[in-house]
Amino acid sequence: MERSPFPRKLLPRIQEQPPDRLTDEEVEKLARLPDPYGFVVRLGLGTGLRWGELVRAMSTDVKADMLTVHRTKSGKLRRVPVPRALREELRLRIGQLIPFRHGNSFAKQVRRLSGVERFHPHQMRHTFACRWLERGGNLSALQRALGHSSIVTTERYARLTDEHVRAEAERIDGIGGNSVAVSVADGEGDLRKTS
Repeated sequence: MERSPFPRKLLPRIQEQPPDRLTDEEVEKLARLPDPYGFVVRLGLGTGLRWGELVRAMSTDVKADMLTVHRTKSGKLRRVPVPRALREELRLRIGQLIPFRHGNSFAKQVRRLSGVERFHPHQMRHTFACRWLERGGNLSALQRALGHSSIVTTERYARLTDEHVRAEAERIDGIGGNSVAVSVADGEGDLRKTS
């Protein structure tokens, strides 16, 4: 069944949730895990691959600074850039890149070793996408790297955290010319544009 037979207006609205991403502190803990766990985490955080794509990745899929992803969710071949920090690590690998099959057993071991109790493999993908955009990455390029067929799916990651919104507001406020000062004189609000 491609589509629900029920009209959309009759279905209950589900509150949208932000992407379940890892904090910077959690990323640090996970990336420092001993191999092979640390390598898998670094590869997942560096490429944004889905778990199934990670476990199928082979060393022969890496050419220069790109990783070719076969058997994707959409069925389309995809090429993902490999961060500089991972390139040397990947050159040393032969055959299958990931020695795990099941995400649940991997996650259980990672939680035990790192102390990050809420970890699950898909968080690496969410974290990759959020960090890409927070660092000023292009939404269309992210769509292509993640293999989303619709930009609407990728836009979910464009919702910035409160900290990033606050920092941007402070940056803009520091530039000047855009702020509005409110002064209260005799109980009446007086809006004046300041520059």
